[in-house]
Amino acid sequence: MDGKQIRWSQVKHHWELYLFIIPTLISIGLFIYYPAASGIYHSFFRWNGADISEWLGFGNYIDLLSSSLFWHSFRNAFLLGMWNVVKMLPPLFVAVAIHRCSSTRMQYFYRLLFVIPMVVPPLIIALIWRSFFFEATSGYLNQLIEFANLRGVLNAMAPLFGWGTAFSEAGRPAWLGDSRLILTACIVWGFPWVSSLAVLTHLAKLQSISKDVYEAADIDGVTWWSKFTRVELPLITGSIYIMLVFTIIGTIKDAGMILALAGFEGGPGGAVDVPALFMLRKAFIDQKMGYACAAGIILMLIVMALQKISTLVMDWRSLRRPLQHLLKGTVFAAGLLILVLGRLWVLGGALVLVSLPYALIARSVKAAVNAIPGVTALLEAHEANAMSGVERYERTILRRQKPLHRATSNVGAFLLRGSKHGYILLVLLFAILPMYLMLIVSFKDNTQFYQSPTVLTHPIHTENWATAWRLITPTIANSVFLSVSSTMIMLTIALMGAYFFARQRMPLSKLFWNAILVLMMLPMIANLVPLFRLLRDLNLLNTLSALILVGAAQGQIFAIFMLRNFVSDIPQDLYEAAEIDGASHFRQMWYIVLPVSGPILGTVGVMHFMTAWNDFVLPLIVMRDHARLPVMVQLIRMAGEYIKLWGPLMAGYAMAAIPIIILFAFSMKLFVRGMTDGAVKG
Repeated sequence: MDGKQIRWSQVKHHWELYLFIIPTLISIGLFIYYPAASGIYHSFFRWNGADISEWLGFGNYIDLLSSSLFWHSFRNAFLLGMWNVVKMLPPLFVAVAIHRCSSTRMQYFYRLLFVIPMVVPPLIIALIWRSFFFEATSGYLNQLIEFANLRGVLNAMAPLFGWGTAFSEAGRPAWLGDSRLILTACIVWGFPWVSSLAVLTHLAKLQSISKDVYEAADIDGVTWWSKFTRVELPLITGSIYIMLVFTIIGTIKDAGMILALAGFEGGPGGAVDVPALFMLRKAFIDQKMGYACAAGIILMLIVMALQKISTLVMDWRSLRRPLQHLLKGTVFAAGLLILVLGRLWVLGGALVLVSLPYALIARSVKAAVNAIPGVTALLEAHEANAMSGVERYERTILRRQKPLHRATSNVGAFLLRGSKHGYILLVLLFAILPMYLMLIVSFKDNTQFYQSPTVLTHPIHTENWATAWRLITPTIANSVFLSVSSTMIMLTIALMGAYFFARQRMPLSKLFWNAILVLMMLPMIANLVPLFRLLRDLNLLNTLSALILVGAAQGQIFAIFMLRNFVSDIPQDLYEAAEIDGASHFRQMWYIVLPVSGPILGTVGVMHFMTAWNDFVLPLIVMRDHARLPVMVQLIRMAGEYIKLWGPLMAGYAMAAIPIIILFAFSMKLFVRGMTDGAVKG
């Protein structure tokens, strides 16, 4: 629990606690709040980031709201978000299938295998799909279409997905070069879309379900599908909803994967342009910094509104009935307005659907059905003939004793087990396939790749790794230094901030805490334009220091949120004993908090290290000197400059993934322990 309340008159005895929060306030104030305020200010100017600054008032906002290209980018973002919701189904089914395994060893084995794709940077997976699957001449997707003779089927589906004549024309379709297909490519990439984090999250939630619930379901004789729909799905709805919200919001504010697959232009004709990419292009290509700031502010407001709506939905049952009706009416009116304006019809339709009074509609339908002559009597007769729980149990026992039923059940159970393991292995095969192809091709020359791209052939070209080593070694060293430095600074500042919030309830602490909570909803990419200007004014452009400081400032927000709960659970008796011995707050943190915080610090540190290692949008904007580039930016350059040298390219991808794999291999136990430890036992 939190410490005791400290009044202003008592601050003189605890003033040193404020020293713990000062680094946090300085870092988030300088690198997050100041860019946000600067973006709001400059959004009212025609500003090129340097010498041109002309007051426009709301001119930038009016131009944006009337821009069809801007709304088209939001349309793409919402379409991708809706498809990403569909992509949530495979990891859910995989988690259920693993949970249904009766052997705990088999469950652990599958969990371990699904961690492997998790540690490979998403950018590498996207670039592998870009290189192997979407390549026009020899890409695997086009080979699959030719081998399975799917052109007729795809032509029949073309009107539904807007493909036009892409599959009826001569030649093989260019997935990333055809405006009719690139949106589909951005949806398809990563198939079967199994996020290891989602699998592990759902699995942890499923394993918290009591065995008594399953035993009761077995007594009632429910089928495997009824067990999923009536037992498992209702009990994990909360985690599914949280991941659903994060998925939609993350898609709207993200530009990384679209940038990797389609470039700054968002594909041919801006076919897959998204708001964040639209903002970056206006700022750094068109030099319309003020216009880009306005786009960032609109993006920020939309994301924060969606997150606020999601919070209200999660707390829906605790809201008063009049407030529920008011919110539903507001959402319904907003959806109708969007549909009338002809903008974002997907969002408008979704808002209308979620705000409909389904309970009232159900009661009306039920009343209408009961009004039909004879229906009421039929329902009463059905209820009278319905078996009690005891009768259902006795009938189930008698049915199971019949030899034919036992034989049928055994065959059905065998087939169900086989299909369950087959589905898990098939999904796992697709998830690991990109890494397998990356390793195989890294030992081939171009001739071997085109002749036999999926199996290892002789001679083995180990010189590809030597070539990749020369190209990528300096950037790996940059990324190691960047990620380690950012992680160490972030952990130091975050632990101090968490101690401030957890140790005592100081004056202004609630204000500071709310300021940090707001930043958890703020899309950082929306402030990228004023942040670039700030780094330029501080002479930090083209330096690793800029990436380290900004990464540490942004990463500490989530870290403080996690560490605060951990520090709060440390028994107060330990602090009181230290105070009796005359220990200052610095000594209490050093001798009490730090020794027991190893697992949670390891978890937060590994997560931040992976985030810093995988980031490439900010380095792509800030860094210009090739000798200082992080490895992810170098991979994008290699994909463009050395695309014809498949072996060195894949060897470079593998080298970029190896440090993360090694880190996770040595820290996996610490990582899992940090995720499961909820308190310190006294």
